[in-house]
Amino acid sequence: MKFPQTLTVTVRDAHTDSVVSNVAFVLTLKAQAKNDYSVGPIITDANGRLIISSKDCQDAIRRAQEMFIMDYSGDLSTCGRTAELKLHPPEYLRKMISQFEASPEFWGEGFHDPEQLMTCLRNVENDRYEPLSVLLYEDEIYRNPKVDLRIVNRKTSQAQKSGASNETH
Repeated sequence: MKFPQTLTVTVRDAHTDSVVSNVAFVLTLKAQAKNDYSVGPIITDANGRLIISSKDCQDAIRRAQEMFIMDYSGDLSTCGRTAELKLHPPEYLRKMISQFEASPEFWGEGFHDPEQLMTCLRNVENDRYEPLSVLLYEDEIYRNPKVDLRIVNRKTSQAQKSGASNETH
């Protein structure tokens, strides 16, 4: 995959259009052989942004190959032409934190600053939002490395559904 030097993603609430901070996303790079690579989780900042660099991708690939020698092969250039950006499911976050707590010397190898990341992940608000997954196409993100995403707040979604069902009675 030809990845831009930096990819900037801005996350907004689908209903209010306000930026959404403190939610974690993972970028999945599609490997041509063996397992796909995960970059992140990366948490949106106060401006609802997350920035993913080609170096972040290369570092994630290197760490995965070092941790699981037989499970990964290739590099960023050999990954497929699409990547998936996904709001990290809360259950995956809980599992990640639990694995790190059980074996920090191993699971910490996958991240630049694992202690800080795990502290931040304990406080993300992913459970407030509906699941989201989008495909990113190599040509599009290389040509325009800015992506805007809209995520749906579960409370807003439930209120709208409740209001709609009340209107039909």
